[in-house]
Formats: sequence, structure tokens, C-alpha cells
Amino acid sequence: MGRSMQEVLIFNAFMQHTSDSIVIKEYFANERGEFTGGKIICASATKARHYGLNMDSIRGYTDFDLLPHDQAEKALQDDLWVMKHRKPIEDQRETITHKNGEIVKVSVTKFPWVLPSGEIVGVMCIARNVTIRERAKQQARDLMEFMKREVLKPLLPLYHASSKTSMSGNVLQPIIVRLIRKLAETKDLQA
Repeated sequence: MGRSMQEVLIFNAFMQHTSDSIVIKEYFANERGEFTGGKIICASATKARHYGLNMDSIRGYTDFDLLPHDQAEKALQDDLWVMKHRKPIEDQRETITHKNGEIVKVSVTKFPWVLPSGEIVGVMCIARNVTIRERAKQQARDLMEFMKREVLKPLLPLYHASSKTSMSGNVLQPIIVRLIRKLAETKDLQA
């Protein structure tokens, strides 16, 4: 098997099995350098499934065919920026609505599709679903606030009162100090 055939097979296997939503869109530049088009020429199976399609049937669609208008408009503006500036957009957080109404948080990376001649012919986009990760971060923030409000705040007056007497201060002091450290560590992890 030749190298180019092997590369095609690897690419196809990757696009079939990746859990990321990947799309390659083709644009055309007019004589003034303005880009038009944005039709999908290739998409991962995951991307196609989000819209009730398969890898073959999604070809030719645009973001305006698949997304709510405001989300499609943002995607178009991002594509145009990437092509105009010849720079990627990396790890941009967005909210996307799938055909079934499911709303997901994604981390989007886009970069220009450039031919060896230097001509830009489109955009490649990788979107990774980070909904679960974002929920976990919010739950950690909520838990930290709960611990401060419902546990630490009521214990602090007891700690200060008991620190005046050596016997009870010895019991509360290490617990409260550990709690304060854990809350600080959690805050540092979220930053």
C-alpha cells in the first residue's frame, strides 16, 4: 500500500471514530479578497450525527443549514476572521444547539486551510464537548461556597472563642486550619 493511500485510510478512520466534532469548510475568495461559501466538504461522523446526518450526507451543508441563525452567524464571522488574519482561534468556549435541541458547551479551535501555494481555501474546525467538565467546575465552585457559608463561617466564632482556652482550642484548631487550606487549594485549582 502506498503512503498516500495509507494516509487517506488513516484520515478516514480518524474522522469515523473521533469523539470530536470536526468539520472542514471550503471558501472562495473573490477579486477583492472577500470570502464566500462556507460549505462543508468533510466532517467527522460525530459532527454529522449531531444533525441527524452521516459523513456523506452532511457534505454541501453550511452552518446556516445546521445551527440557529445567531450561532451560524458567529461561526461565519469566526471563519472569516481566521482566513483574513491567517491565525487560529484556540480553545474558544461556545454554546451550540444540536438538531435534537440539546445544548452543549464546546471548546472550539479553528485554523485556516492553506494550500502549499499559500492560497487560503477554507477553515478547519475542531469542537470538543466540554459540557460535563463545565458542570463539574460549577459544582466545585458551588461546593466551595457551601463549605465557606455553612461550615467554616459557623465554626470561626467557636474557633476564636475556644482559642482563648487551651483545651477546646486544641480540638477545633487543626480541623479549621485543614478546612481553610482545602478551600484555598480548591480555589487555586479552579483559577
